[in-house]
Amino acid sequence: MILHTVKTSPFQTLAINNCLNLLSEQDSLLLMEDAVIASHAQHGQFAQLTLLAQQNRLFVLQSDLDARGVTNLIGQGCDYVQFVNLVIQHKSQLAW
Repeated sequence: MILHTVKTSPFQTLAINNCLNLLSEQDSLLLMEDAVIASHAQHGQFAQLTLLAQQNRLFVLQSDLDARGVTNLIGQGCDYVQFVNLVIQHKSQLAW
């Protein structure tokens, strides 16, 4: 069980794409910093992220959404306490 964290926009790098290609059935994904844009904007990986959200495995850092003035369309918004709980729940973390 790995918590994958992505920080870059899907319009800047392939980090989200690469991450999604390696995600296993037990892994979760947390979007933070510029990657939160992926929870709102239409892009090549939006369908895969929507599927993750439906499986309750997609999380989006709320403070980064707020800082960018973005409304979350998919995934669960989380605060820093929930972020820490996600880290505790998963065996390891992989930053992209």
